[in-house]
Amino acid sequence: MDIKKYRIKGYTHFDRRVPVWRVARQIVNPSWVAVHGFFPFIHFQLKSQKYIKDAPARERKPEKIRDIYYASHLDGYIFKYYGELLNQRYNEAVIQHDIDDVVTAYRSNKSGKSNIHFAKEVIDFIKRHSQVFILVSDFEKYFDTLEHSYLKKRVKHLLGSQTLPPDFYAVFKAITQFSWIELEDIEQELKVKYTSKELRSLNRLFDDKEFRDFKSRIKVGRNRKGFGIPQGASISAVLSNVYLLEFDIHLKKYAQVHGGLYRRYCDDLILAIPVSTRCENAHEVDFVLEQAVNSIPHLSLQAQKTKHYIFENGQMLDIDNGCEKASLDYLGFSFNGEQVKIREKSLFKYYSRAYRKVRSVRIKSEMFGRKAYRKKLYSMYTHMGKRKKGRGNFLSYASKAQAVFDENATTINLMETQVKRHWVRIQRRLNQPDS
Repeated sequence: MDIKKYRIKGYTHFDRRVPVWRVARQIVNPSWVAVHGFFPFIHFQLKSQKYIKDAPARERKPEKIRDIYYASHLDGYIFKYYGELLNQRYNEAVIQHDIDDVVTAYRSNKSGKSNIHFAKEVIDFIKRHSQVFILVSDFEKYFDTLEHSYLKKRVKHLLGSQTLPPDFYAVFKAITQFSWIELEDIEQELKVKYTSKELRSLNRLFDDKEFRDFKSRIKVGRNRKGFGIPQGASISAVLSNVYLLEFDIHLKKYAQVHGGLYRRYCDDLILAIPVSTRCENAHEVDFVLEQAVNSIPHLSLQAQKTKHYIFENGQMLDIDNGCEKASLDYLGFSFNGEQVKIREKSLFKYYSRAYRKVRSVRIKSEMFGRKAYRKKLYSMYTHMGKRKKGRGNFLSYASKAQAVFDENATTINLMETQVKRHWVRIQRRLNQPDS
């Protein structure tokens, strides 16, 4: 157990924040884990507006809702540790089956690589061929639909065991038959917002007696459906890959036979097959993909996100729309056959958040009668917050993407051009006269 990888989370939960070195001996002890009592997750829904390009300003956009689950501090360490154990076995399995290059998300042996590198690999492959059929899609509510019995079967196979060892069974049960308490119930009980400084300063939400009393008076949610795991727990990411092992083997073999490429990043997948006839390959690839999907319980594709393209003569054409000129969106980048950009949705998010911060700064500046809180604004949303080492900001990401795509470039890369005027735009908003 590499304790350097385990950091104390800043949120307040049902247990105390504790450094991992204090509990490491218990976590690596299978007998202790087998009888450990897991706390309920804290659950809330995160709502955000979807980005729709060229939509009228006043048009109401559909909300995107994500279910967020926070594990307690000790439980989070346990999930992370057992996720690492499974990841080690998973890495051995994908190497054995020659699909190590296929699955690119949540991998412990892909250190130093990110979605930028994986997107460049796919785009460079397409550019190396004169004509390529491309299918992209993603799974419908993927984490919510993982069938427990099939997942258990895949985990046992990975561990080379007829039954799950008691410690793995305890962890598996905690992540599949998970329980949760609504954040709203906690806030009503404590009469304070979860994000308040008052609550964040607490070491835990309740002491043992208070927690037992609180839990007896509210509804504790439990997953009894036989499918679904909470997205966000460290082990959930690994389990999502384990679930699709046979699926990935099947599609990799198909792509390999046809000199093509198959990649999957969590629930996003792409097949790129060099072709001579558009329609024949489109029907064939759809059929092969449908077979693979139907072989896995509860798996389904989002029809509205399944798209077909043909790359030819240096252009990306949308087969589903009469072969009109189009751009392929993949892992946060947009590729039209010649140019690569950061996708519009990501830019929209960056500027929307920057402008919200600008409004906050303007309000506080007016309140105090002086320029206030600009340092944080500049750090988060301008070139002044870029760092060569450390977390950086969106502009750091744009610069890294530019550098990666420019190495042995096969495309015209415009990431830094897209954010070139960020300072002017932010200053214009910051200094505009009050209406």
